[in-house]
Amino acid sequence: MSGLVGTFLATMIRLELATPGSHFFKGDSIRYLQVITIHALIMIFFVVIPIFFGFFANFFIPYHVGSKDVAFPRINSYGFWIIPASFLLLFKLAILRPQLYKKYDIISSKFPNTDNIKNTYYESTNILNLNIFNNYNQYNTNIEFYNNKNYWLNPKTISNIKCTQSNYTMTGWTYITPFSSKTDYSGLGSLDVSILAIIMIGVSSTLSVTNLLITRRILSIPGLKNRKSILPFLSISLFLVMRMLTLITPVLAAAMIMLMSDRHLQSSFFDYAYGGDVILFNHLFWFFGHPEVYVIIIPAFGITNMLLPYYSGKLLISKNHLIWATYVMGYMGFLVWGHHMYLVGLDHRARSLFSTITIMISLPAVIKVVNWLLTIVNGYLLPTIPFWFVFSFILFFLSGGLTGLWLSHVSLNIYIHDTFYVVAHFHFMFSASTFSTIFAGIFHYYHVIFNFFYNKRFVYIMLICWNIGQWGTFIPLYWVGYNGLPRRYHDYNEMYATWHSMSTHGHMFTLISISFFILTLVESNLLKFSKPIILISNLRLNKRINYYSLKLRYNK
Repeated sequence: MSGLVGTFLATMIRLELATPGSHFFKGDSIRYLQVITIHALIMIFFVVIPIFFGFFANFFIPYHVGSKDVAFPRINSYGFWIIPASFLLLFKLAILRPQLYKKYDIISSKFPNTDNIKNTYYESTNILNLNIFNNYNQYNTNIEFYNNKNYWLNPKTISNIKCTQSNYTMTGWTYITPFSSKTDYSGLGSLDVSILAIIMIGVSSTLSVTNLLITRRILSIPGLKNRKSILPFLSISLFLVMRMLTLITPVLAAAMIMLMSDRHLQSSFFDYAYGGDVILFNHLFWFFGHPEVYVIIIPAFGITNMLLPYYSGKLLISKNHLIWATYVMGYMGFLVWGHHMYLVGLDHRARSLFSTITIMISLPAVIKVVNWLLTIVNGYLLPTIPFWFVFSFILFFLSGGLTGLWLSHVSLNIYIHDTFYVVAHFHFMFSASTFSTIFAGIFHYYHVIFNFFYNKRFVYIMLICWNIGQWGTFIPLYWVGYNGLPRRYHDYNEMYATWHSMSTHGHMFTLISISFFILTLVESNLLKFSKPIILISNLRLNKRINYYSLKLRYNK
C-alpha cells in the first residue's frame, strides 16, 4: 500500500512537470513542494526499508542462521505495527488541503491592495503601514511571513491565516533549517506530524534491527557465530546494514528531537541569532542520510551475489573480495556525508577531503561490478526472469555510479548541485537499482514464499516495461539538470519541455510495469499455478545464449 501511494505521488509530480505552465497543480507551488516531500519520505522510510528488513530479513535470517524464529517475536510485532501507524500520519499529510487556500490565492493576487484585503477576506483591527511592499514581485514568497509579523489581528484571524501554511510540509525530506526550525516560516501542524512519523519509524527500525542481531548472536547453530563467510551473501549484507543502522538511527532521532525543541521549547540549537548553528542540522542529517543510501543498496548487493551463481552455473569470482568490498563500502559511507554540503560554506580542505574519500568508494564498487560480469561471462547461463532483473540492476548501478562520480568532484558538484541531475542520479540508485533486485528476489523465491508459481507472460511484459520506464524517465533528467534546471521547480522554460515530456512518457511505462506486477500477484494467488506458465521455450533460448557466450569466450 505504501508503495502504491508513493507511486501515485510520483505520478502527480510527473504530470505536473510534463508540460511548462503548471497545469496539474494550477500554480500551487506549496502543494507541489508538499507532494515531493511526502513522496520522498514514503518511498525511503516506508517502502524500501520495510521490504528489506520486514520481508527479506525476517523471512530468511532465521532460516540462514538455523533458527525456527527470531529471538523476540513480540518485539518484532511491535516494530511492525508502528510502521502502518506512522505511515497513516504521512498519508494524511499527503492528501491534506486546507479550506482557506483559495482565499490565500485571491489575497496574493490582490496584494498590496490592503483596503480590499481588509474589507473582503479577514477583519483586521489595526493594519500597520506596509510601504516596504512597493514591489510585490520581489516579496511574493514572503506574504504570510509579513502578514503575521506586521498585522495586529484578532486570534481567530491569525488561526485562519496560519492554516494556509501550517497544513503543508514544504521542507523536503531533508528538513532544511532554518526553514523547518522556525514556525514563522513553516507554521505549526503538518511538519510536526511528519517529524513525529520519522521518529516513530526510527523506533520501529531499532526494534527490528536489535531483534535480528540478537537472533544471530544467541540462536545461531554451533560454529556459525564468528564465521561470516559461511553465511549466504544476503544475510552478510543485512547484518552489515543492521550494524550501520544502530549507529545512524540515534543521530537522526537526536536531530529530530532538537528540531522539535527549537520549534516548541524556545531552544536555539539551529538558531544563529541566539548562538546556535544552522549548518549543525545538515551535518546531523547527512551523517544519517548518506549511510542510509548504503543501507538501501547493500542488501541489493546481497541478492545479486546470491542469484548470480545460481543463474550462471558457477561460483562467484572471488567471494572473499566481494565480502570485503561490501564492508569497505558500508564503513566508508560514514566518512563522506560532507559531499552533500559543498555549498554551505565548508572549508576548502574539508571539501577536498570529502571529495577524495567519495572517489575512493568507487574502488570497491568497481570490484563488485567486475566480479559480477566475470561470473556472467564465464558461466553457463540460465537466463530466466530473475537473471534479467539482476542484469538490469548491474546496468542501473553502473549508470548511477558513474554519474555519482561527477557529483563527488567539488567543481562539478557546484555546477550541478540541486539540479535535476541529482534527482536522476539518486533515483537510478534508489528506484531503478534497488527495486530491480527486489523484483529479482521476489520472483526467485516466489514458490518458496507463496507455495505456488506465477505467470511468466505477465512478468516478461513487466520486465520490458520496467527497463523502458526507468531509462526513459531518468536519462532525460540528466540532460535537463546538466543544462541547469534546478530541482523542486514545478514550472520551467519551454526549452526543457521536450525532455520533461519524454520523462513523463517513461514514467507511464513504469506504471504499466507496476500494474503487471500487481496483476501477477493477484492472478497467481487466485489460480494457484502448480508449475510456471512460460511464454517461450526457455531450453532453446538458453542453448542459443550459451552458444554465443561460449563463442565469445573462446574467440571461435
